[in-house]
Amino acid sequence: MTVYWTDYFPSTCRSNYTYLATSEFLLNAYHFTAIFTIPLAVFTFYVIIRVTPNKMKNMKTPLLIAHAWSTNLDVFFTVLAAPMVFFPSASAIPLGTFGALGLDSHIVAFMGQFSIIMIAINFIMLLENRHSQISMITVQIRDRKTRIVYFVVNYILAFLYILPFYLDGDDQLELRKFVFKRIPCPTIEFYERGTLVLLKGGEFLPFLSITGGLIIVLGQSLFFYGHTAWHLNYVKNARVSESTKALQKKFLGYVTVQVCPFVDISRKKNRNIFLKITIPWTILAGPIIYSLYADRYNYYNQAANNIAMLSMAIHGILSTACMIFIIKPYREFVVELIKGNQFNANDMWATQANVPQVSVRLGSVDS
Repeated sequence: MTVYWTDYFPSTCRSNYTYLATSEFLLNAYHFTAIFTIPLAVFTFYVIIRVTPNKMKNMKTPLLIAHAWSTNLDVFFTVLAAPMVFFPSASAIPLGTFGALGLDSHIVAFMGQFSIIMIAINFIMLLENRHSQISMITVQIRDRKTRIVYFVVNYILAFLYILPFYLDGDDQLELRKFVFKRIPCPTIEFYERGTLVLLKGGEFLPFLSITGGLIIVLGQSLFFYGHTAWHLNYVKNARVSESTKALQKKFLGYVTVQVCPFVDISRKKNRNIFLKITIPWTILAGPIIYSLYADRYNYYNQAANNIAMLSMAIHGILSTACMIFIIKPYREFVVELIKGNQFNANDMWATQANVPQVSVRLGSVDS
């Protein structure tokens, strides 16, 4: 371990830290997670491309885009960045490939934040796409130019949400003084060259930016999902058959698997979907709640920090596994693959031969 920062001081306090608090444990655990995450992600790409039945063939694009962003974040988290975070401070060090190559930690941090926010923006596009396919809805984005502007604005906002984190002065030695007030005895990794202190704590503009961004993203997502679900479940229209509405509900459910746990569980068949989606989201919420607790009470436990980050790292595995398990053609394919049997995804849709095919324009600018 190479000490870089001049504020390092020898102390016996670090002798109390366990192996779980070390970068060696965290990096090995990240790589072990990647052994499962990457093959499962590749397999899922194959399943979406090759197994999606004809009645769902236009769903390939939104599912592939959603899975691509999820895979990007998983690889970034477990291999490229492999962050070691020092809660309760806003500081971390990249232990992965980027850190080994000497890439500036500011760039690594920005890439990580942007990847997370782009997943959220992609979720909005998924839901807006489903919303735009419901003929009963009169308030939609129909015009080509309007859709272009809508996408561009969301991309610009994704950048602006992050920007305030990098506007203040970047005197790392000064920022590190604020960290020492909260963490008097950090682990030795805190003194490595790649360690970055992003904020001193209590800055108003970054807080305002993230809070505003959260409201904007959740607001759009809830509107598109709620408005779509309302029209499919409660609005009557003689021009739209029940079979078409049933198919639209099924597709909305598949998209929701990629988006959020806001699933209608009033029907028994949807309760299992709710439970399966809740599992990965609970895994994600745990570390977030812990970080808020650590920040509120100035609680520092590097072993707990490492475990919290590993919990976030396995979110991709659980989310991908849930998608395969929830979407019936994919689930049946995996079961038949294990049994060594032939599988034709179109067979299960044979009874729906007269159901109109639903078009999908995810990420398209066509009206």
